[in-house]
Amino acid sequence: MKGSVYKRGKTWTYMFDGPPDPLTGKRKLVTKGGFKEEGEAWKACRAAITRAEEGHHVTPSRRTVATYLLNEWLPAIKNSTAATTWGNWQTNAKAYVVPYVGKVKLQTLTAPQLQALYDRLLTNGRVKADLTYAMFKAWTELRTSGREPTARQVAVAAGTSIHAAKAAARRFRAGHVPAVKPLGLEPKTVRNVHTMLYAALSNAVGWRYVVENVAAHVNPPKVKRRKATVWTPAQMRKFLTFIAGDRFYALFLLGATTGLRRSELVGIRWPAIDLDGRTLTVHPDTLVVVNGRAEAGDGKTDNAPRLISLDMATVAALRAWKTEQDSEHAFFDRDYLGTDRIFTWENGRDVHPDVVRQRFNRLTDRAGLPRIRLYDVRHTYATTALKSGVNPKIVSARLGHASVGFTLSVYSHALPGMDREASTEIAGMFVDQPEAEPPKDANDGPDEGDANKSANK
Repeated sequence: MKGSVYKRGKTWTYMFDGPPDPLTGKRKLVTKGGFKEEGEAWKACRAAITRAEEGHHVTPSRRTVATYLLNEWLPAIKNSTAATTWGNWQTNAKAYVVPYVGKVKLQTLTAPQLQALYDRLLTNGRVKADLTYAMFKAWTELRTSGREPTARQVAVAAGTSIHAAKAAARRFRAGHVPAVKPLGLEPKTVRNVHTMLYAALSNAVGWRYVVENVAAHVNPPKVKRRKATVWTPAQMRKFLTFIAGDRFYALFLLGATTGLRRSELVGIRWPAIDLDGRTLTVHPDTLVVVNGRAEAGDGKTDNAPRLISLDMATVAALRAWKTEQDSEHAFFDRDYLGTDRIFTWENGRDVHPDVVRQRFNRLTDRAGLPRIRLYDVRHTYATTALKSGVNPKIVSARLGHASVGFTLSVYSHALPGMDREASTEIAGMFVDQPEAEPPKDANDGPDEGDANKSANK
C-alpha cells in the first residue's frame, strides 16, 4: 500500500487505499486530517498503512459505547449466549456502564477510563434502593405506637408492594434484622461488569471497530471465594420433616437428594423420570430468570443431559405427587394448561424459580433453621456426599460439573478427613503404623517425674 499527504487549509491530511471489503472486494479510501505538520501526517499515515497490512485497520467512526453495546453487540450475541448471561449483561450495560461512559466514543475508550469506572462502582455504584432496610425502618417506627403495623402501612411508608411488605414483616417478627447495604457494589458484581466489557470489546476488535481490547489492560477487583453455608444432615432432616405437608415437598426432597439446580428442578418434565427404574435424565431444558421473567434455558454445561439414580424415598414422594397432580389435571380438564413439567401449580402453570426460592426461605424460617440460600441445598448435598466417602467422580457426575477437578476445587473444605484416612491407608501398605496415642488433656500439667527431671537440670 502507498499513501500520500496533502495540505488542506492550515492542516495536513493523509490518504491511502484501504483493505478490500470482505463482501464486495472493493477498496475504500482511508483518510484522516487535522495534523499540524507534514511530518506528523506522514508518520500517522505509515502507522495506519502498517495496521491495515497486518489486518488491524479500523474505519474511523463516531459510534459511542452505548450505541455499540445496546444497539449492536447485545442484539448480535443474543441467540448464541445463555439466556441468564445475556440478561445479566444487558442489565449491567444499562445500569453500570452506559450512565458513566455511554457517551464516550468507542474508538477513544481507554483503559484508565475503565479503571476509573470500576473504582466508582466499588465506592458508589449501587443503583437499586435498599428497600429491605427501608421496610425495616418503617416497620420499627410504626411499632412505636404500640400496635403491629399492617403490611399496607409498611408498603406505603417504604414505597414497596404489599406482598414484599408482608414477607419482610414475617422476617422482622422472627428476629431477622437486615444490615444496611453499602453504597458501592460488591467486587463480584464489578468483576461481572468487567467480564461483560471484555467480551464486548473482544468482538469489537474482531469486527474491526477498534484496534485493541482496552479491557485487557485493566485490573478488575479480586473476588474472595465465598465459603458455602450448608446444613448438617440433621438440619436437612429436620427441614424435610417439617415441610412434609407442603405442596412442593417432593421438589425440595428431590433437590436435597440429587443436588439439582433450581432451574433444573422447576424445568424438569415427567418424560425425564423413570419411576420404575428409579432414574432421572437431567436435560438442558430448564427454567431460568431473565430480567425478572421465567424463560426456557438451555442448561448450565455441555455435559447435559446426564442420567442419575434416585433413592426409594424420593421416588415414593414423586409417585404421591404425580397422583395429586393427575387429580388436579382431571379437575381442571380443558382449562388445564397442559404442561408436562413435574412441578406446577394446580392449573398446570409453570412455577417461577423465584417463587421456589421465596417459599424455601419462608419454610426455613418457620422450621427454626438458620438461613441458607436455596442454592446451598446443592452445596449441602455435595458436602455431605463427599464427607460420607462417595467417590468424587460420582459426585461430580451427579452434580453435572464439567470435571471432577472443578468439584474438588469447590468442595475442598469437605475433604480433610478423607485426606487423613488416605494418608494412613497408603502409608500402611509400606510400613507398620503405631497405635494412635490418646489425646492429652490440655488442662493436665506435667507429671511428678517430669517435674523432678526439670528440677535436676
